Amino acid sequence: MTASFPYPCQLKLYDPNDPDFTVHSRFNDPLFPEDDLIVSTCQGYLCFTSWAIEPNPRGKYLVGQFEFSLPYLKWLLTVMARFKLTPDQGGYPPGIMYDIVQLDKENEVYVFRGAHHGNYGLMRYRLENRKRHSYIDHQMNQVFELYDTYLDEHGLMQVLLDIQQKYEDGQI
Repeated sequence: MTASFPYPCQLKLYDPNDPDFTVHSRFNDPLFPEDDLIVSTCQGYLCFTSWAIEPNPRGKYLVGQFEFSLPYLKWLLTVMARFKLTPDQGGYPPGIMYDIVQLDKENEVYVFRGAHHGNYGLMRYRLENRKRHSYIDHQMNQVFELYDTYLDEHGLMQVLLDIQQKYEDGQI
């Protein structure tokens, strides 16, 4: 199914039966247990998809999808590493809580590092692709909350590193 939105920068929606999507990780979302988090690649893009375990009243499973082209993954991994460093180790200066990059006209990725006060103050990276509009609400950009618990306790950091290596090796 191809998106029919008026925005030129859209991938297609995740479908578990679509052979274009390669799933690299899938786990039950610990913060939203009614959803699974699926990390996949498709047509040169990395996708984070929230997928309901049970369909909603309209019979839909998709909760949300965030995507960016694979060249942005190396930048994101570098940003995440810099947020763990002190300024004298090459980290961000005090008070800087975000970074943004635009490598092409179809993607502009913004990353905010901080606590999500609505979810018990859990630390997370808030990703936003400012050139891609949400599949759920056309008035919003694509957004994804990448919680530390995903990265640390569910092995998502290793999954992202593996995807980056496969991309660099030309396997994706």
